[in-house]
Amino acid sequence: MQLLKKYGTVLFLTILLLHCGSIYLEMSSFRVLTKLLLLPVLMGHLYASEGKSSPVLYLGLFCSFLGDLLLTRSGELFFLLGMLAFIGTHLCNSWFFYRLQKGHPGKPRNLALAVIVLLLISGQIFYYLNDQLGTFRVPILVYMVIICTMAVMATQTLLNPAVQKIAVTCFIPGAALFVLSDGLLAINKFTWHNRWADIGVMLTYGLAQYCLVQGYSAYARSGTQQLQTD
Repeated sequence: MQLLKKYGTVLFLTILLLHCGSIYLEMSSFRVLTKLLLLPVLMGHLYASEGKSSPVLYLGLFCSFLGDLLLTRSGELFFLLGMLAFIGTHLCNSWFFYRLQKGHPGKPRNLALAVIVLLLISGQIFYYLNDQLGTFRVPILVYMVIICTMAVMATQTLLNPAVQKIAVTCFIPGAALFVLSDGLLAINKFTWHNRWADIGVMLTYGLAQYCLVQGYSAYARSGTQQLQTD
């Protein structure tokens, strides 16, 4: 555990780079292995650093691991199940972000801007992909609504003065990178079919998870935890 506490982030970023290299070199078995190591390393690092973090965060990270596992398999069923697993991640993160802003009255900060930007981005992606989605049209639309809600909730953590710095440096960038990653994933799956895009998907996804976990850890260390963790 001490190794994960001290070197967990370095190990995670190394595995992420190795995974991206395996995509480029088309090393399918190594690609699966490195992908499935990413979330366990992050969860281990978070637990070793701040085991008192909210259980909902570990549940969200586990859902991401489950999504990664399902997406290593081919077929429409596994893709849909993978989406469902990541919906679990976004719901867990949304709940955590909501609890961070709860009890801090005031006008929502940057809410309109966040909603407008996310509507423009998700709307353009959906319009671009609409003809190729087929039976995935409704599941993709539902998924986009949920992940955009998570991103909006991340921006509203700015309402809590105690976590504004963490929100700016970790929560908001992490949520934005998650949206970018999933947008690239959808476009690449249904139109591009390009391995360079696959690398972009995994880089943005890995950095999104990294930013969020860094934020969780910083929040746990801050000594300002005022939300219920049950």
